[in-house]
Amino acid sequence: MALPRVDRAPDPLERSAFPEDFPEGLKPRLRLFLSVDLVGATRYKQSRNLWRPEILSFYRDFDFILQSEYRTFVQSYGAPLDPPQFWKSNGDELLYVCELTSLSHAQALMHVWLWALHSYQLKRDPSVEHLEVKSTAWIGLFPVPNSEVFFRRGGASFDDDLARDASVVQSELRDEWYANPTTHSITREFVGPSIDTGFRLTAWATPNRLILSVDLAFLLTSSDPAGVSPLSLRLSGQEKLKGVIDEQPYPTIWIPVGGQGWGGADGGPVVTDRATIRSYCEAVIEQNYSSITPLFLGESEAAYEWVPQYILTRILKHWEEEIRHRDEVTKVVRLDGL
Repeated sequence: MALPRVDRAPDPLERSAFPEDFPEGLKPRLRLFLSVDLVGATRYKQSRNLWRPEILSFYRDFDFILQSEYRTFVQSYGAPLDPPQFWKSNGDELLYVCELTSLSHAQALMHVWLWALHSYQLKRDPSVEHLEVKSTAWIGLFPVPNSEVFFRRGGASFDDDLARDASVVQSELRDEWYANPTTHSITREFVGPSIDTGFRLTAWATPNRLILSVDLAFLLTSSDPAGVSPLSLRLSGQEKLKGVIDEQPYPTIWIPVGGQGWGGADGGPVVTDRATIRSYCEAVIEQNYSSITPLFLGESEAAYEWVPQYILTRILKHWEEEIRHRDEVTKVVRLDGL
């Protein structure tokens, strides 16, 4: 089953470049989100006084292992590779994010992440009871249909912002962030349907199964990766996710972690053929393309040919509305000053 032509990116020659003054923060970006969560951490902390060593070692050790696996992979990979960056913690869950530059980049980062999960398991002392971890991975397209939100950390500039229009301040914070992403005066959050779906999917993860969103699975099965072995995706049925795709059944797609978790959750059949899994993902996306964006990321970002045309149109419309609102606010301020 093929996706409608309107959803596919047109030939790059048909596109026009963004205007020179187009904000950097509104240009299309595809991000990979990675979650690792301690299983049973709340009960563990509530049931004993000496909980700190186990919990704090997770925060300390996993990030160290991830960075080590990344460095080892890059040395053998032989090509530049942006690493996953720590986004935030959510309870006893660590969240990482990385802006993808190519299909190979996505494939490589998934290998790094899987090795980090496996290495974390191996480094635990088997003679001592430890909490296990579970993991989920998903992607999100920005600034449409998902969005970044920026917050100023405080100080004199914050007081100045309070006297101005909130929408204008938000766009200025975005521009300031992208002009200097290492700034400590602004913090950033990610919101949108893809983020919600990713967090919902974490409930399906187990220590032996890395759960994937359907659009990430579609991306990872689009072609054979360069420089790495194909990922062993599995499809084992479908379930409803609260609030996601109108609560229609969502496919359970996963990758075994540490060579385990090969069977179906209920003992049922498991699909392992990549072409079959991709066709299944394509059908789900086709039926829900208003909430799941079909992406055809390749090995180049030239002209944003991987972005569907309707997404580019929405981004440009958003920018036009932003300019119109800013001009209206500026006009009102000028009139008030007369």
